Amino acid sequence: MLGRCYNTGCVALTVLLLAACQSTPPSAEAPPVKEAESAKAPMAARFDCDTLALTATFHDDRVVIELPERSLTLPHVVSASGARYSDGPVTFWNKGREATFEMNGRKQTCRERREPWQDATDRGIDFRAVGQEPGWFLEIDKEKQLRLVYDYAEHEFVTPVPRSMHKGKVTSYEMTVEAGHVVIAIEDAPCTDAMSGEAFPRSVTITIGTRTLRGCGRDLPGGLP
Repeated sequence: MLGRCYNTGCVALTVLLLAACQSTPPSAEAPPVKEAESAKAPMAARFDCDTLALTATFHDDRVVIELPERSLTLPHVVSASGARYSDGPVTFWNKGREATFEMNGRKQTCRERREPWQDATDRGIDFRAVGQEPGWFLEIDKEKQLRLVYDYAEHEFVTPVPRSMHKGKVTSYEMTVEAGHVVIAIEDAPCTDAMSGEAFPRSVTITIGTRTLRGCGRDLPGGLP
């Protein structure tokens, strides 16, 4: 037991001891636990198989297969090559742009349906344009050929790229094909696709004989000459 103390020094010491006991500093808060990094975003791809089309959405541990009349979720399983997903009766085995789909004992070969603009870029196309009513598209490979597919793919012609002509903001090409005299005018003017609403930097007018097709386009890596 502490003895009595009446001198000033002893009183001061007692006050300090009491204060120390009553005002213990709070313990430092633990640093916040970082949330686990989110998994990769799912990636979807469309495939054309022998007798059907399907959409495959790839997750870290599974794939979701969207068929015309049903949806299937297949877990990822070990595979020597490619990405294999199976629940036993149904298997989807993806290797790059190709896949094998097996269901009800029937095996089908599938191939990824590429987005047309990316596909054109991969093929070395320099310029691509599209138009509506009737649907058409134009592809120009300045080193090889010019290709126009129109009237919803009912008509098409392919020709070596003619010499380009430049006037102001317009680049034009003239040629004569089986369908008649053709003039393609590509203008540096903003354009919006009538169907998708997508904005393009160039407006395109194509005259085939007495017909006129209008649409929008843009340069792909490499650009126009």
